[in-house]
Order: sequence, then structure tokens, then C-alpha cells
Amino acid sequence: MSANLAQQNSTIELRSIPTLPPMHWTERYFRLVWGSVGIVSCLFCWQIGSSVGVFDPLFVSSPAEVARTALKLLPSPEFLGHLLITSECLFLGLSSALVVGVLVGLPVGWFPRLHAIFEPIIAAVYGVPYIAFLPVIIMWTGIGMTSRVIIVFWSAVFPLIINSVQGAREVDDNFLRVARSFSATKLQIFATIALPSSVPYILAGLRTSIGRAIVGVVVAEFFMSSKGLGYFINLKANALEMAPAFVAIVLLALFGIALVAIVTYVENRFCNW
Repeated sequence: MSANLAQQNSTIELRSIPTLPPMHWTERYFRLVWGSVGIVSCLFCWQIGSSVGVFDPLFVSSPAEVARTALKLLPSPEFLGHLLITSECLFLGLSSALVVGVLVGLPVGWFPRLHAIFEPIIAAVYGVPYIAFLPVIIMWTGIGMTSRVIIVFWSAVFPLIINSVQGAREVDDNFLRVARSFSATKLQIFATIALPSSVPYILAGLRTSIGRAIVGVVVAEFFMSSKGLGYFINLKANALEMAPAFVAIVLLALFGIALVAIVTYVENRFCNW
């Protein structure tokens, strides 16, 4: 009798919880079209400003000149080497931050004692700019790929930790009551309820981490490398060769757009999980 009543109550509660519908293809088409309009408008204004003298071509270049320079640079083995180094560093640092951020953030958010212990530590370390750790990291690991990956990791991991903590703490009480009514263990509740409920928070943190990771890889290559797009931008900007520098900057922007698009696709696929 009590089991049947609990099952009926769980069914009613689950039906009362709304689910997010997947994004329809027309909405994606709408966003793609208007996003493209925004980018083209910015490029058009940039080109007009450079042509009429609003922007000094010596310091800003122009979209047409950047496009011509890109056609010369992209087939270059030297430039492709810079691109490969930056891509490798960004991938290693961001993927490590994703794994560590989720593995640390979810338990800290789920278990009250861990949250009480680690919340002030996370807040204190997150409040310190990661650039302040550059001298320490250089002394510990030297100047190389390891130090650059650590900088990217450090710049990207905290948004993932914080969002994972928040996701684990914001689990719907209706789901928890249903699971407990069926005598689910804490591990089962964590694996089947807390983790799926935290996915939107984790993906939101990953979006923030992507931008911070790109900033981190550029900063690391500014100070700790003789290769990579960050080093290339610094080298060309100091020589007032702005068109090649803007080619590298545009490629970094495309990195960010592509990674955010992948995260958005994954989020739309798992929005009903």
C-alpha cells in the first residue's frame, strides 16, 4: 500500500516538473543569420573607418588588408607551427581544467562538510589574479609547454569548480524526495540525479572558461614562449606589423567561437537529460 502510494506521488511530482524543449532548427537558423549580420556589420564599419581615416591603418590595419595577409600567412609552415603550439597548449589546459573542475566541484557542492572546508579556500585562491603566479610557476617548472599549460589550466579551472559546486547544490528537492522514497543510496542519488542536474551549470562554467583559457594562453606565450600565436602577436605588434598580428587575433576569436558553438551543441543535446 505504502509502496503504491509512493510510486503514485513520484509520478505526479515528476509530471509536474517542466522540461526544456530542444532548440528547434528555425531558432538555430535565426541565431546564425543575425549573428552573421552582426559580425559583417562590425567588419564593414571597421573597413569604412580605416578607409576614411577614422582608424589609423598603422595601428589598426583593415579587414581587407588582414584578409590579404591571412592568405599569405596560413600556408606558411612557420605560422602553422605557431598555430599548432597554441592549439596544443589550449587543448591540454582546457581539458585538464574541465576534468579537475568537475571532479572537485561536484563533491564539494554535494557534501556539506567538504563545502564548509573548501569554500573559503576556493574563494581566496580565485580572488588572486593568475598572472601573479607567473614568477612562481616559472621558478617551479621553467619556461616551456608545462608552464604554459599550467597557466591555461589555472585561468580556466575556477569557473568550472564554482559552477559545478553550484550545480550540485541546486538539485531539485522533488527529485531527491522521489529517490529517497525508493531507498536510493547517496551514491545512486549523486550519480543519477546530482550529476545530470549539474550538466547545465558545468556547461555554463565551460563557456566562461573558454574565454579565460584563451586569455591565459596568450598571456603565457607573451612571457614564457618563443612560439605560439601569443608570441607572434607580441612580435608583430612591437614591429608595427598590425595586419599579421590581427590575423592571429582573428584566429583566436575563431577558436573561441568554435569552442562555444561545440558547448552549445552539447547543451542542446543534453537539455532533457
